[in-house]
Amino acid sequence: MSHSFRAQVVALAAGVAIFIAGMLAIGIPLIEARALKEVEREINQVFALQQEAINGLFDKYRLLTGIVAREPDVAFLFTAREAGVGQIRTQQLLNKLSGLSGAANIQLADRQGKVFAQFQSEQFAPKTIAPDLQQAAMEGRLGRKTIRFSDDQIAYVFSSRVQRLGETLGTVTVYVDLQTLGTAWALINEPVFVTKPNGTLVVGNQLTNILQPAMIKTYPAELTHFVLHRGNASSTPYLARSVYLPLYDWHLNVLERYDPVANARNQFLLIVVLGGAVLGGMLFLLIQRWHIIRQRYEQERDTARELERRVMARTEELKREYDERIQAEAALRQAQLDLTQSAKLASIGQMSAALSHEYNQPIAAIRAYADNARAFLDRGRGEKADENLERITHMTDRMAKLSKTLKSFARKPGTQLRTVEVGPLMQEAIILVDPHAKAKRVELDFTLPLENITVNGGSLRLSQVLVNLLSNAIDAAAGTERNLVFLGVDYDEKEVILRVEDSGPGVNEEDRRSIFDPFVSQKDVSEGLGLGLSIAYNIVHDFGGEIDVGASKLGGAAFYVKLPRHQEKPNEVQQ
Repeated sequence: MSHSFRAQVVALAAGVAIFIAGMLAIGIPLIEARALKEVEREINQVFALQQEAINGLFDKYRLLTGIVAREPDVAFLFTAREAGVGQIRTQQLLNKLSGLSGAANIQLADRQGKVFAQFQSEQFAPKTIAPDLQQAAMEGRLGRKTIRFSDDQIAYVFSSRVQRLGETLGTVTVYVDLQTLGTAWALINEPVFVTKPNGTLVVGNQLTNILQPAMIKTYPAELTHFVLHRGNASSTPYLARSVYLPLYDWHLNVLERYDPVANARNQFLLIVVLGGAVLGGMLFLLIQRWHIIRQRYEQERDTARELERRVMARTEELKREYDERIQAEAALRQAQLDLTQSAKLASIGQMSAALSHEYNQPIAAIRAYADNARAFLDRGRGEKADENLERITHMTDRMAKLSKTLKSFARKPGTQLRTVEVGPLMQEAIILVDPHAKAKRVELDFTLPLENITVNGGSLRLSQVLVNLLSNAIDAAAGTERNLVFLGVDYDEKEVILRVEDSGPGVNEEDRRSIFDPFVSQKDVSEGLGLGLSIAYNIVHDFGGEIDVGASKLGGAAFYVKLPRHQEKPNEVQQ
């Protein structure tokens, strides 16, 4: 390699290293901050759920304490005790209340706080009520306190006074085993525990047992990062924070692994390093490729100089070949211009043929209406003559519109559609082809829809389709045994199908594949150019429909025009 190539490689390596360092310096803090927000969001969800769980657990026993204290039977037990009776009933009532509520213990104490009846005799069974609980109850307040009896027994206690006729008889205390709270947290995958303000553990889930004693404390309200040492060779980073629960004078502490943050940082580090390596490799290949091309260029330049010296001897011959090539290129350009002009003339011829084909039907109708008007005038029936003249005016307007819509064979899709009623459209098509049918001695039969059926399209172009199909059907049925053409309609909630059937010879399977192609016709050259079905095919597909051909029950061909039915909306105006 040359000296410049090595210098470029060194510069490339330095640039990639700077790029990686810059990306890491900018990206890692952002990635860690985003991952920390996600971890904090998960911790906040745990806080919200567990606060609701704690409140839901204790609200039941808080209400239970007040209800038991106001129970008349409980007050009776106090008065019966003073009278020396009712010991068995007292025990039965306590057993019933504890069994229904799930309380760890329920105790009844006199005004001095001495317990004289309780549900449990072993668990949470002090002989006297705690002074602060007794004092709160005697003052008419709900007493509440966290009491640890042993390492395995810790309870949250509610107390309330018992009265009868305004006289204070004693207190009721309800003990809630906090180990049930720890059991409820068993499904949480990270340590969750409750501490007192001084940091003393109240209760936690099983994962709290893996924490070092120094880790069991009240954490700040802000997210705190620390490392849990599991052994001499391993440690686990954690994130922790706490929420103060003033009602219980507790701190709810939640720990979450730092792994998501570390994983996000490591993944970003890996992506940046790999991206830098790939970028550096690509740039290295480009530099190497550029040097190879440069070496080849120098070799080719030397070879070109040698060839140039040889070419000097053949200058005259190359000049002559050059002149001949210029002449050939000029002839080729002229041939291309001629071919383009021929294509333009062919397109104009196709449009003229389509225009002539599509004007035959309206002209024939105009002629028929004019003959009818003359006959009505001769008979003195002026109103009928005016009606035919009005139809002639309508036909001339229609021919003006027809000159615009004949572009549908090759026009761009997307023209705005309108709502077209099928019944009047079929009647108009029958009127237009009726003279042609009479001339061919073909009977026209049709069935109109019994209700107002509409489709999306253009009335003029849909009329073109029906007129073309009916005209072809009349030509096919002429001279046959039945001489019959039928126009019908089938419809449901989603689709409308117009059927044109004839008693002609039909269409064989081979011709069905190309019957809708332009300039394909079964008629003589003098009778048609083969554009009608092609135009009808394009019009129907522009309206989002389909056109197909099959066999008719009349013995000939059957053409099916399938169009989506227009779904009318409330207060919609027909166009």
